[in-house]
Amino acid sequence: MQALSGTTRAGAAGARRTAGRAETSFCIAIVSGVDGARFAAVAASEQECLVQIGSYVAEQARAQLWPPSADRVHELLDAGEVAAAVAEYFRHAGERWDAEWLVTTPLSPHPRSRAWSGPVPIPARFAAAEWRSGTR
Repeated sequence: MQALSGTTRAGAAGARRTAGRAETSFCIAIVSGVDGARFAAVAASEQECLVQIGSYVAEQARAQLWPPSADRVHELLDAGEVAAAVAEYFRHAGERWDAEWLVTTPLSPHPRSRAWSGPVPIPARFAAAEWRSGTR
């Protein structure tokens, strides 16, 4: 998931897989704002998920970012640098309007059921004490 958000993968996800089981998984990405989830993508690979987030960023950049930042996002997209464009978008999201953040995680098959699951990391800004106590 490094290409999407810089969030490291949870080590427990791999530990839950049984030996000899295929390494099949899905990538899930959720864009959230202070008002809730704004966009979600589920894909069979991280690259496919990145393409979906890139489409969201392309659609939202001009409305959500200041013009110089939006221009940079579109320049990166035009150059085929989707991961860099996504990073640029979320680096500047919230400077003009409401903040947005991206959370990504792999979903893996549960070894004893047909369910798929995976840990969802909490962005560092929300792990801070002021967010937990409601004193922000």
